[in-house]
Amino acid sequence: MKQSIRIFFFALCSIMLSCASGSNRPNSYTQVAYWHRYQHFLPDELRFRKQNLPTEEYLTLNGYEIHMDRYVKKDAKCKIILLHGGGGNGRILGTLAVGLENLGCEWIAPDLPGFGLTKVPENKSYVPYEDWVLVLHELIQREKNPNQKIILFGLSIGGMLAYHTAAYNGEVDGLIATTLVDPRDVEVRDAIASNRFFSRVGLPINSFFSFATNGMHFPIKWFSKMEYITNDPSFSEVFASDPYAGGSKVSLGFLNTFLNYKPKIEPEAFQVCPVLLAHPSIDPWTPTHLSKQFFDKIPTKKEFVELTGAGHFPYEEPGVSILKDSVANFIASLIRIR
Repeated sequence: MKQSIRIFFFALCSIMLSCASGSNRPNSYTQVAYWHRYQHFLPDELRFRKQNLPTEEYLTLNGYEIHMDRYVKKDAKCKIILLHGGGGNGRILGTLAVGLENLGCEWIAPDLPGFGLTKVPENKSYVPYEDWVLVLHELIQREKNPNQKIILFGLSIGGMLAYHTAAYNGEVDGLIATTLVDPRDVEVRDAIASNRFFSRVGLPINSFFSFATNGMHFPIKWFSKMEYITNDPSFSEVFASDPYAGGSKVSLGFLNTFLNYKPKIEPEAFQVCPVLLAHPSIDPWTPTHLSKQFFDKIPTKKEFVELTGAGHFPYEEPGVSILKDSVANFIASLIRIR
């Protein structure tokens, strides 16, 4: 009897945690102070200042009010769309737009539904992962310009999101990723999940009962190794406590649809665009060999570089300088083949 009561109250608490709507989020990062905490840990060239802050805008994409940071560059020959993963948002990734400003590209950093300041409709019980792909597909279609190359740049699981989006859209010009881990792979699930029990037992059970559990929301750090998002425990704690990033809640439906997402094009047949995998060398969350397993299957023009001394969120030297150089060379090659 006591066990049944515990199960009942656990289920009740789970339902109470199901606050899927993000419609009450602030409208601007000028109303949010938390993102300033990241600046203390970043090197000088990656920090925001008054003169390099992005412009903010909202676009209605696939039914969501998507918040975007835009780093405008007049007459730019390239446009880079920055893609965060779970536990991130567009404002955090904007530090790379600051650090790589000299590339001459325009940068866009959207907050994907469930994170940052993007607003989720009140009547939506959960955000399925495929909605992220559809949002980005629609964004690409809006942003396409015959005089610009469109490049997707994904960090963390944003790397695989970049691949999924490129495969779905079919018209991007380049793909850059710091990781390329296929969540359908058991070894990958073990690496990204908070523990082996969750990856081997909890996730399959959740898939089986998805009709009842998809709308339940829990802190994302319960399911993932947020302590490994950087190799500095203090910095990782900033991520994990950010209510618009690693401190967000995620639905079981999102996890279920992400882990089981089937790309429109499998890696063995991918010929959409050139690929750059710039993988951190000291990444305990998604080790290099897991990304290489997927990357090695891709037959299109591609390049692999190792970001020496950098962790999962690459900001350390010499890794960040290697990242800058490799991205600059990759984009230069894309522009040359216009």
